Amino acid sequence: MLKSKWMGLGLALSLVGACSQQDNTISEEQLAEQWQSQKVDNGMELNGMRVNGLRVNGLRVNGLRVNGLRVNGLRVNGLRVNGLRVNGTTVEGTLGDTELTVSGADLNNSDIDSENEGGDVVPLKIASVFYSPAAGKNLYNVKHYNEDTATWEWVCGTDSYDNPIAAMPMRKSWNLLSGVNVDDPDRWTMSCVNAALGKCAMWGYQPYTQNYSETLSGETRARDLALSHQTCQRLVRADYCGDGIGHTKNGTPIDVYDTYGVMTPDNLAENSLEADWRADGAHCIRHTRWVTADPALTGGLTDLAYIQANCPSRLAANDPSCNNDSLSSFHQVNGFSLTDQTQRNLLRAQSFQHN
Repeated sequence: MLKSKWMGLGLALSLVGACSQQDNTISEEQLAEQWQSQKVDNGMELNGMRVNGLRVNGLRVNGLRVNGLRVNGLRVNGLRVNGLRVNGTTVEGTLGDTELTVSGADLNNSDIDSENEGGDVVPLKIASVFYSPAAGKNLYNVKHYNEDTATWEWVCGTDSYDNPIAAMPMRKSWNLLSGVNVDDPDRWTMSCVNAALGKCAMWGYQPYTQNYSETLSGETRARDLALSHQTCQRLVRADYCGDGIGHTKNGTPIDVYDTYGVMTPDNLAENSLEADWRADGAHCIRHTRWVTADPALTGGLTDLAYIQANCPSRLAANDPSCNNDSLSSFHQVNGFSLTDQTQRNLLRAQSFQHN
């Protein structure tokens, strides 16, 4: 079943200049369709296979990459914005030589001179910024300049209503081939909401939430949802081995849920437990989503054979600890007190195996 709940999207952002926010130009239902569309749901963009969903000159992110933006300049009406930073999903900075902070809708029609991972300058334009009450986030409609056509085009494409698909900023960057989070404080990501990074944040695994409260038997501990977000982007793309190779297709329904209760299971009769998931990929794999999702990515192997060749210990059949599910760290009683939460099974997926 395609997830349709607005669950765990809750903390409203404290926005500088929030009174200047403009109303969303599309309905919340249309916005929900952008990040839950069957065309891209749980598919191959690391932002269903694109990591952040951004396309420049028609190339996917493994070609000309715009993930991990290093901003050389942001200009509003020709004035440079200094001290650019990402606060939650709000891009903000100080205008020119003034002490005026600009953020949110103040950045409508602003220009960004960004630098991709190859060092090339990529001109971007924030056409509009809007706040989604249901999502609890600032979202951005972003364009890039296509030199081939000499026109500005929507970076994330358009939806079935011809609305631009929204993007959201994250104060993190990723290696777009391996899916590994890159520790570079000078880079940030603008991710499309219909791709893995944006989709997972919209589901509620917000990488900027570092104090999510988990309580067991009267004890409360703060959890960093960036770990759940990294886990989610692996799960969305069926990156079983955690090596950046996805094993799914756009439009493949999955039932996602987690140990915190941000997402809860639908438990559809046709689905069965696929695997548990951590930030490094899948564990206790019981079956794959497809027999062979994309033979070009697996060297002609079935997805199961690829796992057997590259990460066989991830299979439930090869891991004795998977035999007794009641002992799994996915269950709060077992995982809550783990000192190293990276070793905890944070998410689960149920799915149906397709031929």
